[in-house]
Amino acid sequence: MINKILAIAKQNAKEGLYYRFDLLLYIFNFIIEITVYVFIWLAIYNKGNQILGMTFEQVTTYYILVVSLNPIISWGINETMGNAIREGEILRELLNPISYFNYYFGIRIGELIESIIVGIITFIICALLFGVLLPSSLLNFIFFIIVISLSVVVVYFFELIIGTSAFYTNSIWGVEVFKRAILSIFSGMIAPISLFPEFLQKIANTLPFKDCIYTPISIYFGELNNIEIIQVILKQFIWILILYIIAKILFNKAVKSVTVNGG
Repeated sequence: MINKILAIAKQNAKEGLYYRFDLLLYIFNFIIEITVYVFIWLAIYNKGNQILGMTFEQVTTYYILVVSLNPIISWGINETMGNAIREGEILRELLNPISYFNYYFGIRIGELIESIIVGIITFIICALLFGVLLPSSLLNFIFFIIVISLSVVVVYFFELIIGTSAFYTNSIWGVEVFKRAILSIFSGMIAPISLFPEFLQKIANTLPFKDCIYTPISIYFGELNNIEIIQVILKQFIWILILYIIAKILFNKAVKSVTVNGG
């Protein structure tokens, strides 16, 4: 089973990396985005000040990490799922000698390889241009990687739930916009969660998306102790199980009750 998933991932990664000019455009776009963030916060800080305990150097590092992690977390399988369902390809996918969930997990891993490359190159270039703070410790950096990796799985099952909506609509665009908005707000992409109003912080603390961006960056800065980090990891495993069960129930129901367009 693992070999099949890796074979699908390898094929999908090759297809994604083939269009190198697109990768360069992505990187250029992310560098411009980070540059805008840096100059906005430079104007806010006016150098040397602090906002809610964060220095300008921390905020700069925060947004370089946010934009670098963005493709790893935000790119997804929803459009691929939506097109397959709309065009009737879902029938072929259901007959594959690999489960539907594992098939798309292989696609997601292949895309992940592409997004990691884009993220790393973006981080290195922006680190050279603007400077970044290093991880507080090697152990925290390892925890940072672990939490990010689990976040990919959390988002994957969330994407499966969103993608299943394509069974009920001819266009998944609106639901995809909703997904991106939820991730952008409650993961900390737009702004650190600590800057949110208290009621939004409570919502962010309840949902799993805070642990996709804001929490791993907090670990990177050394703001969480080891016990708190272990609690975060346990919370991620719980959410993975919850989202998997929801995705499985919705998908099984959709396959049984919906006639696929073009099928």
